[in-house]
Amino acid sequence: MPITSNASGIWQGDRTTVTVGASPFIFVNTENCPIIVFVAVGTVTMIEFSRDGIIFDLCGAVAGQVSLNPRDRLRVTYTTTPTMAYYPQ
Repeated sequence: MPITSNASGIWQGDRTTVTVGASPFIFVNTENCPIIVFVAVGTVTMIEFSRDGIIFDLCGAVAGQVSLNPRDRLRVTYTTTPTMAYYPQ
């Protein structure tokens, strides 16, 4: 199911799996809505957030969920590839 907005303005859509590239991996929210990204498993050493792709701030966790607005970024540094997926928020 593609991501859509219902009559109440609530975003709906299925889980989308992220294909994780080489570390450090930068994921960009290319959807037209906020999303919740889940990072799990693997051996992650750092998760960072950026709004502009230049300045990255530590999230303070190596697994869990992070909310991203459109065009926000996550940079995930790892030694064993993590599992990543997202849902519309």
